[in-house]
Amino acid sequence: MLNKNIFTAAALILLGTSIQVKAQDITVAGTVKDVYGNPLPGVIVSANHKDLYITDKNGQYTAKVGKSEDLEFSLLGYKPTSVKASSQADVVLEDDAHNLAETVNIGLSKQSRELLTDAVSTASGEQLGKSLMSRLQGSFSGMFSGLTTMETSFEPGYESLNMYIRGFSTFHGGVAGVVIDGILYDSFAHDILYRISPEEVESVSILKDGASQAIYGVKGSDGLIVINTKRGTPGKLKVGVNISETVQTPTSKIRSFDSYTFAGLRNQAAANDGLGEFHYFPQEALEGFKNGGDELYPNTDWYDMLVRDFSNQQRISLDATGGNENVRFYSNFNVLRQGSFWNTDQKDYKSDNEKYRVNFRSNVDVKVSKYISLWANLAGSIVKSHTPGGAVNNNGNIYNLITRMPSYIYGPVTPTIYDEEGNVVEQGGEVTTSTNINASPYGMLNRSGYSNETNTNIYGQAGIKLDLSFLTPGLWVGGSVGYLSYITANMATTQNYARFIRNDDWNNLEFTKFGTTINDNLKYSKGEALYGYLSYKGEAGWQRDFGKHHLNANAYATYQEFDNFTGSATYDFRRVYTGAELAYDFDKRYAVKLSTGYSGSDYFPRKTRFVWTPGVSAAWIASNESFIRESMPWLSLLKIRGSYAITGNDATGFDRYAYKDQVTSTTGGLIPYLGYYTNESVYGNPNLEPEKIHKANIGIDLGVANQLQVSFDVFKEKMTNGVISSTAKVPLYQGIPLGAYPITNMGEYENKGWELSVSYKKRFNSDFALFVAGHLDYSKNKVIFVGETAYNESYAYRYRTEGYPAGQSWGYLTDYSNGSGLYNFQDEIEAGPKYSFGTPRLGDIKYKDLNNDGVIDEKDLAPIGNGSLPKYNFAFNVGFNVKNFEVSLLFQGIGDYDKNYGELISNQSANDGIFTESHKSAWTAEKWLNDEEISFPALSTTSTTSNRTNDFLLKDASFLRLKTAEISYKMPKKVCDFLNASAFKVYLSGQNLFTIDGMKTNDTPVEGSVLNFPVYRMYRLGINLTF
Repeated sequence: MLNKNIFTAAALILLGTSIQVKAQDITVAGTVKDVYGNPLPGVIVSANHKDLYITDKNGQYTAKVGKSEDLEFSLLGYKPTSVKASSQADVVLEDDAHNLAETVNIGLSKQSRELLTDAVSTASGEQLGKSLMSRLQGSFSGMFSGLTTMETSFEPGYESLNMYIRGFSTFHGGVAGVVIDGILYDSFAHDILYRISPEEVESVSILKDGASQAIYGVKGSDGLIVINTKRGTPGKLKVGVNISETVQTPTSKIRSFDSYTFAGLRNQAAANDGLGEFHYFPQEALEGFKNGGDELYPNTDWYDMLVRDFSNQQRISLDATGGNENVRFYSNFNVLRQGSFWNTDQKDYKSDNEKYRVNFRSNVDVKVSKYISLWANLAGSIVKSHTPGGAVNNNGNIYNLITRMPSYIYGPVTPTIYDEEGNVVEQGGEVTTSTNINASPYGMLNRSGYSNETNTNIYGQAGIKLDLSFLTPGLWVGGSVGYLSYITANMATTQNYARFIRNDDWNNLEFTKFGTTINDNLKYSKGEALYGYLSYKGEAGWQRDFGKHHLNANAYATYQEFDNFTGSATYDFRRVYTGAELAYDFDKRYAVKLSTGYSGSDYFPRKTRFVWTPGVSAAWIASNESFIRESMPWLSLLKIRGSYAITGNDATGFDRYAYKDQVTSTTGGLIPYLGYYTNESVYGNPNLEPEKIHKANIGIDLGVANQLQVSFDVFKEKMTNGVISSTAKVPLYQGIPLGAYPITNMGEYENKGWELSVSYKKRFNSDFALFVAGHLDYSKNKVIFVGETAYNESYAYRYRTEGYPAGQSWGYLTDYSNGSGLYNFQDEIEAGPKYSFGTPRLGDIKYKDLNNDGVIDEKDLAPIGNGSLPKYNFAFNVGFNVKNFEVSLLFQGIGDYDKNYGELISNQSANDGIFTESHKSAWTAEKWLNDEEISFPALSTTSTTSNRTNDFLLKDASFLRLKTAEISYKMPKKVCDFLNASAFKVYLSGQNLFTIDGMKTNDTPVEGSVLNFPVYRMYRLGINLTF
């Protein structure tokens, strides 16, 4: 009997490809407008939850539907509505400031925002596209409540950042996973984001609480970034063109001082070290630098010589979409070119930098029959980078070297020397440097070769969905396969160049060859790497309404493997994920969702590698209660949410196969090379298991008058089986070597915080609308137990990890008892505590003797700063529409975040001395006696007692930045008709336009380092046409 039913079901599916029984269809036409009578283009017209059409530029549509079916109309920002099918159906959509009808992609399924029980932040591709960053994740800053972004590189075209959802969920500080069109990517996940363009993205969701993360098992603990790419919409072919030109300029120009100032500071450092007043630069050189105009006393501005005032970036994007109820497609092709920011003069080969990125995507949906649907995604990117210096991504090294080059060095090449008759005595043109630097940024740019690298990524996904509603309404099953390949090919050319240094005689411009390198020809080399992801996924779902009861169940199983085909240190891995969720709501008033995950990876032994991660979330949508609607009609939204779940983590930061003993064999014994020593270097733990993090969340959403909305969430996360070293738990007498202890599941850690989001939207009339939105997030973590061995009682702080935030820094506290925190008198030094790491000088930092033992040593170390992440993240967006004009501003910032600028102390003694603005306020006896401003310890040419991690240069790095600003104008209908276009928009935008912070000098950037690329300010002009 069972076999007969299976055969019958299969036959029905197959017959459905050719036989379709339909009710009588009618053709419906109409116009969709807003409450002010303006036509609404882009409204999705559907029936039975299946999209049929999308309104054109005039808000008009035509659809063929069953005579008894209801037509549904939806558009983000408006309340959906439905009407009975008839030959003419005009519809008016009302504003929905709360976006309750928005469909939120949570990875495994999609839910309406009104019934969403989880904590999820979302943004549309259109919103993210306002960012001027070249990479998708660069547009995330400030866009999502609960997402902390820490930018790590500001190099134009190569910007990068780390992303943390609700801070650190474990003390390993893992980053969020990425789900693209339903497939989870873990290893190199953020690298994958580098190669997706905002143009191809429909929406991005940030899964923040445990209930939304539980189904992803061992990859759920750090949160998920769910990316949904664009799909085709039914209707006539629609083509879009977006062209823009961007100008990039640094927000600050960090360069060495002019030669006179530099020489004075260098001599000052030498004098402090007892080397004499004019140890490096004699008086005549100082006078020559001061007077200027004499090549014997150069003032070389290496920055202006080698770095352009601006660089540029061009983008062009083409997309097309269309189809009917059976076949739909979306295609995108876009090109980005990043121009050079270097000034070069190499004639034999191209030595500056340039980058091209080509993205393509084609998503196709095919309805083969009433019961069978197919879909396929093919996307990829090709990135071609040309970098000077003969090494991949060498731009950062060159910039760093520019900041180290003092201006007194004659350069960039030796001069041509002529005799009295004008004959060439020395040809010149040799690269100049100094003995303490060796290399030259000019030489690296123009005489070190170049690198050409091509990165090719292909994303392929295909799937089938079988509609089994003939068995029971709403039932379906599906399967898919996904493949991602990454191929990098590099061709590098390198060459050496001769270095010359100037002789010590300031009265003559003579040079001597330095080192053994010579000018030689280009040498060629190449390399390549290849890795790939392969994912198999099976899934099933059931969606059914029983009157006021609504059910939505989904389940999936995924097998994923990562293969490295180049044999490098990156290991292959295998993972299995399974999960299910059941969402139920009654009359859109009470909603609950049960979720579970069961997953494992080969990071752990077979008997413990799988972990169960259950979750539950619920919500009461009180504003849908009749007694509240009647008594408080102004209350447009009131929802109370809560969730609890267990999530998993297999990225512990320890060795991949830590559950196995590691045994090594080396030559040795009584007769060398004949005998062998066997050494068990690491003891494995066969009972090691994935970490589990318990997460709880409570939230409330409040809306007033369909205009104002306030959301507030409180969360707490705790881990009690964190993977740690068992150093403190294994007695020494057992004879296990130091560093060979097994790791165990005994660590404890907690993370907690809250999030506040506020928005206000109002359309005053057909010509004017206003919107304001913002969020403020707070998170704080603490390491509770990692098996740390306590220091003895002579230490001021007996623990350095337990009881403190993850990434806590330690250093010496400055003793400000004398008002300055610096030693101002010799008697003060002699009467103070002794230093275990040297003898302080006048002007050195005065440290606190915390344990009062008369010695400054490691026993006096104290926590400095607030950990490695800011406690507060905030952003707010404000904008308005006036007729065809739209203006939007996005401000973003962080708070309660300290940054240590101790590198400024070490910079002064590095190379020939790296002096920036802060060093001008360094301590000297003269300044002290004259009561001048002093904010920096005494300069030195060597490492002093001040050159230890301390809090003297610990500064509040909180800031508020105008992240993006855009003004756009939609051309009137007459212009569009003339161009045969449905829409035409011109826009002008900017990024990083200004920053408000507490820094007083330009060598203390709130982000990045004084020796690396600064934040770049960008301006973009573009046009957007739709045909």
